Amino acid sequence: MDRRDLGFKGLRLRRSETGDGRTIEGIAVPFGDVYNDPWDGAETFDRDCEFVDADTAKLCYQHGELIGAIVNTESRDDGLHITARIADTQRGRDAVALLDEGALDSLSVGFIPIESERDKNNVIHRRKVRLLETSLVSWPAYQNAKLTDHRSEHPSTQKGNPMDPTIEDVIARQDEQAELLRKLQVNLSDMAGSQPRHTPGGMFRSFGHMLKTLAAGDEQARGEYEQMMRRDYTGATTADTAPQPVWISKTLRILEQKRRITNLVTHAALPAEGQTLEYPLVTGNTAKVGKQDKEGDYLPYGKITIGTRSVNIETYGGYVSLSRQTIERASIPYLDKTLEALVKAYAVNTESATRLALYGAITAVKDGDKIAAGKALTTMTPNDWLDIIIDARLEAETRNTNIDFLGVSGDVFKSIAHLTDDGNRFMDVSGSGVDRLGSIDTTDITGNLLRVPVVLMPGAVAGTAAFLDRESVTVWESGNAPFQLQDENILNLSKDYSVYGYAAHGVTLPEGIMPIKFTA
Repeated sequence: MDRRDLGFKGLRLRRSETGDGRTIEGIAVPFGDVYNDPWDGAETFDRDCEFVDADTAKLCYQHGELIGAIVNTESRDDGLHITARIADTQRGRDAVALLDEGALDSLSVGFIPIESERDKNNVIHRRKVRLLETSLVSWPAYQNAKLTDHRSEHPSTQKGNPMDPTIEDVIARQDEQAELLRKLQVNLSDMAGSQPRHTPGGMFRSFGHMLKTLAAGDEQARGEYEQMMRRDYTGATTADTAPQPVWISKTLRILEQKRRITNLVTHAALPAEGQTLEYPLVTGNTAKVGKQDKEGDYLPYGKITIGTRSVNIETYGGYVSLSRQTIERASIPYLDKTLEALVKAYAVNTESATRLALYGAITAVKDGDKIAAGKALTTMTPNDWLDIIIDARLEAETRNTNIDFLGVSGDVFKSIAHLTDDGNRFMDVSGSGVDRLGSIDTTDITGNLLRVPVVLMPGAVAGTAAFLDRESVTVWESGNAPFQLQDENILNLSKDYSVYGYAAHGVTLPEGIMPIKFTA
């Protein structure tokens, strides 16, 4: 489930400012208002939008903790109106206190889009959604998603009623609270699959917003940051399938875009401690598979030898000097841009280390373990490439490895792109589906040659071409990079400030590297 509908349907969360009162009423979704999402574009809810499961929707605090239930929903001309009751829990009482102070006055919804249309102005119109929850929040996406009424007290004790509560009133109120909590407990198992779970970083709108909120000494922000540091991110994806805030997804996409080679190899999480990392490696294998002719006969005997290699765990990232005053006075977009530059620095540094490990491993392969082309690169024909791919496939079978892609230097990539057959271009570079035996995508400089993915390896030595198994090289990376912040005191944020992470690189399957040997 994704809160911003990035290419697939999922849970969407809207931020708002909360209201006050144990019984609250308000407009959860204003009809006709347009919200300009900075990533997805404009969005609006139509007057006839259908809200599925509105009768089972929950009331939450900041799209995180459950604090009550929606007791009534009604679509009117101006929007979806809700009535909700806040339970007498600690978080519920905290919310009521903020409401009574007048600090919160807005609402926000979590929902799953079911039917949507995009008009000629590129505005997404929500026509049918599944309503999961309405939240009391801090900042509204839709400015008109406001509370219209709150009643902190039981009706018998509201202002203007001179009567003291009777024992019947007190018992009725206790029964009401008990029934509400009972219903919430009964629904907990259902909510595990449908309630929008709070994920670390969800209270922040962006990286810069997190930094600014931390500098302000917000205790909730401190706890949120500490949760993030316990969340495991590996490369460009999270370690689980829980939804993640849009700003985290955007940051991870920067890594994905900037780390062409790192994305191609195997990823693993770093151990929590240690300056070096040891990993196992098959250093000898004489094991054979054979048939037992008759019962009691010995099977073929062999021996597998496991050795270890050790690699250093390095720190990668970039830093700038940001004083506390700078953080407090700077705009969030300014901080966002600064942090984006630091994330890119982290991406560039870790990508350089991956290239160094992979390219070095390719260069280290001895001539006898290479696939011989028997010709110079410039004289290779489509049939020559077909032969060498077949040879590589047979060799991979012998080595018990895979051919996941063909990594090549710039000159080799150009040579493949320029292949001709009887004067006709061999590779399809138009993207129009012309009948060819390979293609080149000039958008991200990738392609395929006779169904083998071809990947450009920037910075590789001229003449480099190697069939590669993804497991040939492994990148071990700290799970919270590049969201980890470094300062003398992260909660004071007073001096040099950096975005960093730890990583180690190792050649874990050397036999999965099969370079091509061209003649001079």
